[in-house]
Order: sequence, then C-alpha cells, then structure tokens
Amino acid sequence: MRTSEAHTKSSVGFADLKIKDIVATNFRAAQVFEKYGIDYCCHGNRQLGEALQEKNLAVSEIHNQLNALEEQGSDDSNKYSEWDLDFLAQFIVNTHHAYVKKSIPQIKDHLAKVINAHGKKYSYLAEVEAAFDSIAAELTSHMMKEENILFPLIHYLTETKKFNERPKTGGYGTIKNPIRRMEEEHSSAGEVLSTMKKLTNNYTLPKDACTTFKVTYEELKEFELDLHKHIHLENNILFPKAIELEEELLKL
Repeated sequence: MRTSEAHTKSSVGFADLKIKDIVATNFRAAQVFEKYGIDYCCHGNRQLGEALQEKNLAVSEIHNQLNALEEQGSDDSNKYSEWDLDFLAQFIVNTHHAYVKKSIPQIKDHLAKVINAHGKKYSYLAEVEAAFDSIAAELTSHMMKEENILFPLIHYLTETKKFNERPKTGGYGTIKNPIRRMEEEHSSAGEVLSTMKKLTNNYTLPKDACTTFKVTYEELKEFELDLHKHIHLENNILFPKAIELEEELLKL
C-alpha cells in the first residue's frame, strides 16, 4: 500500500498530506476537491489541512469521503502516475489539448450569441467574454509550446534513458526552465478561471436564461473541469517525473 493510501485510510497525518499526492494516488479524489472548490492542480503542492482550514471544512468530513472513494476500488485506466512519460504526454495532447482546441471556437460562438441576446441586461457577460478570449489565446500559445518544445524534450529524455546515456542539455540548460514557464502559465490560466467564476457567481443562471445561455454555462463549467485535470496531470505527475528523470540521467 502506498504512503498516501495508508494515511488516507487512517486519520494519522491525513491533514499533512499534499493535495496533489492524494489525487495522483486516486484521481477520483478530484471529485471531492471539485465539490468543495479545493485547488488540486495549480496549488496541489499545499498540505490538505491548510486548504481545509481556508475553506472552514472539517478534516473528518473530507477524510470520510476520500476513504469511501478508496473502498470503491481504484480505476486501472486512471493510474496516470504509473504511465510512461511518453505515453502520458501523448495522452495529454490527444485528450486535453484536442478538447481545448475543439471547445474554444464553440464556446466563443455561444458567448457571442448570449451577449447579443442578453448583453444589455447582463453587462458582466462582456467581461466573461473578455476573460475567455484571454484564456483561449493563452492556452493556444501554451499548448503549441508544449507540443513543439517541452514534450519533445521529454521524449528526448526517455530515448536517452533507453541507451543509458547522459543527455545533452546545451540548448535549454535544464528541463526545469521550460517547465517553470509552463507552470507560470498554468497559474495565470487558473486566475482567469477564478475571474470567470466570480463574474458568473459560480455559473449561476439568471431566471430568464435561454437555452443557449444554459448551454454556454455548462460548456464553461466543463472547460474548467477539464483544465483542472489537464493541469494536474502536468504539474503534479508529468513535470516532476520529467525533472526526476533528467536528474537521474545527469548522474551518468
């Protein structure tokens, strides 16, 4: 049994666990954290107790809910921390990058229609549109850098390991450099998501909301949930494992 699993089943040291480690062990724990608005992606490096204190939540309540999830058994298809780096990186591209690229034009189109119909009455919608345009542009650039720079570097490290060779890092110094930049951009995206949630009162629909209004809010919520998972896989699993691999290879 892994350390985080053992601590989760007993209350000893539970509040001291890092949020990212709990989710990495069993991704379904993200359901609980999403429910209570606990950030497990951009700020997953914090101890759980600190996050619960901020939310004024009882440790025992979260502890019981996470234990109930573990008793359901683990989902073998979601053992992301056990996947090879190359496979995980390609999964992120095929699943999350593809989703973002497909969703951006759809959401933009729906937001424009909602503003055309309701913008005069609900002026905050223009701010929501501006925020989404901002995160869309940032993510488009961000994903391009990952696909063309960072992920090929991770692939290079995995290939170097196969031949038990020391990597040549002259062009980028250390993989920590592009990773640090990607993490900064993740934090920026997280701040924009928070802005949209505040503007929409956590995506609460007005009473006269039309069907397109409802669909747009559902799309925005789905976009947020997907990005949370996307960032978690990178910040808390892919990036640390890539750094660990580079450090291992540089000792050769």
